[in-house]
Amino acid sequence: MNTLSEFFGELLEFINLKNIEAMGIKIFAATAILLVAFWVWRILKRFIDRRLGQDSHNDEATIRTYRNIARFIVMVPGILIAVNVLGINLSSLFTTSGLFAVALAFAMKNISENYISGAMLRLERTIKPGDVLETEGAMVRVKSIGFRATIVRSKDERDLVIPNSQLVQNRVANYTYRDSVCRVETTVGVAYSSDLKKVREVLESVCGQLDWTSSQHQPAVILSDFGGSAVNFKIRVWIENPWDAGKRRASLNEAIWWGLKEAGIMIAYPQLDVHFDEPFTKAAGLEGAHREKEKDEEKKEME
Repeated sequence: MNTLSEFFGELLEFINLKNIEAMGIKIFAATAILLVAFWVWRILKRFIDRRLGQDSHNDEATIRTYRNIARFIVMVPGILIAVNVLGINLSSLFTTSGLFAVALAFAMKNISENYISGAMLRLERTIKPGDVLETEGAMVRVKSIGFRATIVRSKDERDLVIPNSQLVQNRVANYTYRDSVCRVETTVGVAYSSDLKKVREVLESVCGQLDWTSSQHQPAVILSDFGGSAVNFKIRVWIENPWDAGKRRASLNEAIWWGLKEAGIMIAYPQLDVHFDEPFTKAAGLEGAHREKEKDEEKKEME
């Protein structure tokens, strides 16, 4: 009995109630941290499923990859913090992993930018497969948005690979972001002797006869400026498919040509009148020819 009582006495001395209480608090805190991390991950997972699931071009493999990335970003820090709360010293691990993360970030800077940009494009949905874009002066159609790059199709039927970071950081025109209506504009110049009212009527009639213009906007004919050899008009029409803008502009130019030609209105071209001073005509021996020309003009006027 004495031996048994001595054993329990030593056991009670070894087990300190304060230590048990402190350890219980640490376990509770670590468990709470893990539960919060898991809760955040579940919310982020539902957000990814809802945002990416709306696009029919996103397959299950793509959505699963974004889920795994989000789970890694949320759960790994949560587990490390929970372990540290339990009293396990991870300072050396944090220091080493921090240095490694900085080195890895510098080494994979461009790649990480493209991955993050790809996630932003998918979540914000500012650019989607099928959209018609204008980037670096070229019109392209988006085929697919990948993790690192976006595949687009150019007008000359070439598949181009554009890093996602370029679409996020640079200025890009999206012709189909809100709707697919696009404006097509061309310019024509007529002679100063033309009847401007008649010119406007002809141009408006030409635009009204086009069967491929959008009904959402009326064509516009604008007298833009007075050029050196012509009075310039801008003709604006709207179309439903921006991918056909070049072809529609060519059709518009051809229709304007035939409309003005049938109406007897001359499309102006650059002209230059040269007048020679009298000392120059005498020195060059052109004075006689100039006088003969004046006499011929006078005879014509008298007739």
